[in-house]
Amino acid sequence: MRLLGGGLLLLLHACAYSFRSGALPTDVQTLTVAPLTNEAPLIIPTLTQTMAEALRQKFIAQSSLSLVTEKGDLVLYGRITDFKLAPVAIQGSQQAAQNRLSITLVVKCTSPKHPELNWEQSFMNFADFPASQPLSAIQETLIADICDRIAQDVVNKTLSTW
Repeated sequence: MRLLGGGLLLLLHACAYSFRSGALPTDVQTLTVAPLTNEAPLIIPTLTQTMAEALRQKFIAQSSLSLVTEKGDLVLYGRITDFKLAPVAIQGSQQAAQNRLSITLVVKCTSPKHPELNWEQSFMNFADFPASQPLSAIQETLIADICDRIAQDVVNKTLSTW
């Protein structure tokens, strides 16, 4: 019985460790978020900073990785490739009832120590809002929400091999 209890405790400890650290090797301890670039046709001056800060905050909150300004065990490079506003719900009078703001971020992750951790992927997310509401009144909030969701997707991809 004592052996079973010890084995169960060891199993639970191992599971807690794998959930906290994800699928990363134990010698991967630092992360660098390189300056993002904005290649979207419509440039919003604060977008790259908002996205970079969302990425940093998600990694701080959800991983044991330490952020460093350069030469991290993992390095994330990102480029915003799209920032788009489009109608999504057309009323009978051919007027939009809702608009959609979408952002696309292409991320490349590299690891000098572990090339098998390298990947590149496009992440897109959006927020819908009433067409009667001017974008300028809610743009900052929408951008922050979208960046937060994209950052969560990037963290999930980085910390797992699923």
